Amino acid sequence: MMTTAEIKTAAFENGRNGRKWEERHYLYHKGFLETRGEQFHNLRRAKMDAYMFDHYTVEVSDFDLLVGRYSLAYSMTEEQRAEVEAARQIIDTVGEYASGAKTASTGHRVIDYELLLHEGVEGVLARVREHRAALDLHDPDMHAKDITYQAMETSLAGLIRFGQRTSETLAAYAAQTGDAERRAQLEVLSDMFTRIPAKPASTFYEAIQSMWFVQFALALIDDITLTGHPDRYLYPYYTADIAAGRITRDFAMQLIEQLYFKHNELYDSWPASLMVGGVDRAGKPVWNALTYMCIEAIRTTGLINPSVSVCYTEDMPQDLLRLCMEIIAQGYTRPAIFNDRVVQRGLLDAGVSAEDAREYIHSTCVEITPVAAANILVATPYVNLCKAFEYILYEKQKPYTVGILKALGPGWGGVQQNPYLAHDVDFSLDDLDTWDKFLSLFKTVIAEIIASHVGGVLWLTEMRRRYTASPLASAFLNDCIASGTDAGAGGARYNFNYPNFPGIINVIDSLSSIRQLVYEEKRLTLRDLARMCRTDFADDEAMRQYILNRTAKFGNNEESVDALAVEMYNFVDSEVKKYTSSIGGTTHPSYFAYVVHGQMGYITDATPDGRHAGMALSEHLGAVGGMDKNGPTAVMHSIAKLDQSKGIGGIATNYRFAKNFITTPNGNAAVCSFIRTFMDNDCFEIQFNVIDKKDLLDAREHPENYRTLLVRVAGYSDYFVNLAENVKDEVIARTENGGV
Repeated sequence: MMTTAEIKTAAFENGRNGRKWEERHYLYHKGFLETRGEQFHNLRRAKMDAYMFDHYTVEVSDFDLLVGRYSLAYSMTEEQRAEVEAARQIIDTVGEYASGAKTASTGHRVIDYELLLHEGVEGVLARVREHRAALDLHDPDMHAKDITYQAMETSLAGLIRFGQRTSETLAAYAAQTGDAERRAQLEVLSDMFTRIPAKPASTFYEAIQSMWFVQFALALIDDITLTGHPDRYLYPYYTADIAAGRITRDFAMQLIEQLYFKHNELYDSWPASLMVGGVDRAGKPVWNALTYMCIEAIRTTGLINPSVSVCYTEDMPQDLLRLCMEIIAQGYTRPAIFNDRVVQRGLLDAGVSAEDAREYIHSTCVEITPVAAANILVATPYVNLCKAFEYILYEKQKPYTVGILKALGPGWGGVQQNPYLAHDVDFSLDDLDTWDKFLSLFKTVIAEIIASHVGGVLWLTEMRRRYTASPLASAFLNDCIASGTDAGAGGARYNFNYPNFPGIINVIDSLSSIRQLVYEEKRLTLRDLARMCRTDFADDEAMRQYILNRTAKFGNNEESVDALAVEMYNFVDSEVKKYTSSIGGTTHPSYFAYVVHGQMGYITDATPDGRHAGMALSEHLGAVGGMDKNGPTAVMHSIAKLDQSKGIGGIATNYRFAKNFITTPNGNAAVCSFIRTFMDNDCFEIQFNVIDKKDLLDAREHPENYRTLLVRVAGYSDYFVNLAENVKDEVIARTENGGV
């Protein structure tokens, strides 16, 4: 059998293998051609799903104890490539949405795994058929429901057949192997698939395999679902098996490690979430053996995925918190820690029920998504409020929709190109002779930017409602079966929109600099500042240094700039909440960046906070890198002045600690104490990098030696070598704290 190190290497290489997309790519387009006679988009989508399930190759690695990964052996023929091209021509002519080929995937949700494990796919199919049978088709309002139920039936039945094919393939693999131990493993898996996922799971092994197989199946049809809270829904199976002697802790841990390796094969470095701890739907604490095992597996597997986090409550065991810090200190960057109290309060304020507010996931980065009930568009769109400085300081001379912004938004994926503002604004710099006038204009401009960008999201939501469907996922999302409505059309219980604001701290620091330099100290005029930003401070380095070092910056517990931050933070929140989508989705802000702070930074001129043109924008809710002069506690006090429960769209706060501090017993204890204080102050989320600057610099020069070096970026972890150069610069520039 392969060693853990060999399995890690194989999982890493499988995840990076470009061949893994080929069969899926072909069958998607072939399924589209095979269903061209279907007029209803959701039925077409369901038939495409079933085509995928009936034809995709079941492939396993020698080390697999869990089944479900992309095929690596497939290679398209020239005839098949021609079929793909024929399908693409149709889709491109009609439009991907109008073609009916697109799923209603958000990439950021968790299906109801408890429903899957307790009832099996056949049980869910029976629910759908019961609701369909109850329809009165004399009522014209029932026809759309009937079509929705037909689509669910088609996808669910295809998934059952996929499980049966998997059982048969595993039996064939078992018969062919000459390794007795491997044959026995494959026979166990083959037997398991005669029951799951069709039937309810009866053991821990069946439960974790059923969950992963359905997650894999949804990824195959481009409808990603995440793992959610395995220490909740798997724990009853674990305790029953331990009590009955059916499983050992070591084997359960081996299966969790396999689950982690599978995440890396499926998602590579895309952050696929897994959350532990917190409280269950009834409000009871969840700190159990699986919680500890899921944390420990970060270290024993050592790859980027899954993106593990902890729901922090006051009763989080101290030894578990110490374990988290020990693993982070070793450079694994996870888990991130979320403040359960603050998140729940934000969800309740957004209209989420108390039970659902306890059952949420950080969906990839830090976006908050209720489990088993959500159709939420996260980080949609990314909004660059720093562009307001160009609009104002250059007196509207520079267009907004340039370069990469056409791909970043408005909308999702660049589906449209809205103008810079919803409505143009008339002004002259000469009119802005007081700070109040400048700030009033700035608020007007960013309100118009928000209106333009969120307008794109509302348009996108309506496109999704009309033309996309997720029949399989919808069968596992409340309240789609009950309402007879696909998730993409508003059938899910919660349909929030989360626009994201990378660079918000650059905005606050820039406003602070303008107020101080132009209106208080009168060192510069607005036209002076405009010239400096246009020329990237080319002849004004002394002034740039003054701005960097002598003007008030957020994150230092200075009341003047922190009060400005509160004002702008509340203003953005009030603006986004003006908008509701056609499926009832309210809008809530988020403050992290993924990697977009680098992309937006490339096409943003120098800003009045002293940031150079092209540099990455601020990536989180905390100080700009290097601007936190008063230590990590001051950063905490600054951000604690913001009501972070308003940020259910996701808030990241990055800290970087020196390795020679956090790896000591006293350092570990000090950071654990700091985390509890951070949470007591109602801060939303905290995440860490523990890596020496010299190692980061060496990794930039010799990437071949650091293929699996992990760093926390802006709400998620990535391999350092994957990052754009200006994002690498931003990570390197972060303050390295040697204490708390």
